[in-house]
Amino acid sequence: MTTQTLLSSVFVAIAFAAWPLIGRQALVSGAWMATVVMIGSALSVTLLSSTQLTGWPSTRALWILGAAAIVNGLAVFVYSASVANPAVPTGPFIVVVSVLQVAAVPFLAWVMPAGQAPSLRQAAGFAFAAVAVYLLAKN
Repeated sequence: MTTQTLLSSVFVAIAFAAWPLIGRQALVSGAWMATVVMIGSALSVTLLSSTQLTGWPSTRALWILGAAAIVNGLAVFVYSASVANPAVPTGPFIVVVSVLQVAAVPFLAWVMPAGQAPSLRQAAGFAFAAVAVYLLAKN
């Protein structure tokens, strides 16, 4: 991994970890948090990508991406509602979500069309992630 890629991953990780914590400090509902974050995200991505948005993707690609966007929107709504809820321990919740995201990638890649079975190392990582989630979720 290059230094630029590593720095990019650090930026993304900090930004993804920070916005729900910042949103919680704003003392707004999860619905407001999700809406403002998604509108700001859509505007930022559109502006930064504008020169690369040449030609239209196929109808099939638009349906697939649209379905992914809807699922992501539902997840952002649930995520925002959870971090805005004072009864939810925000730190452990965000860490559990992050660990599960990492653990889910090899599994999701496997079940995709022409997927690749997880390696023994990935399977072991998934088992350790399951233990981590269990330990992080306990009070």
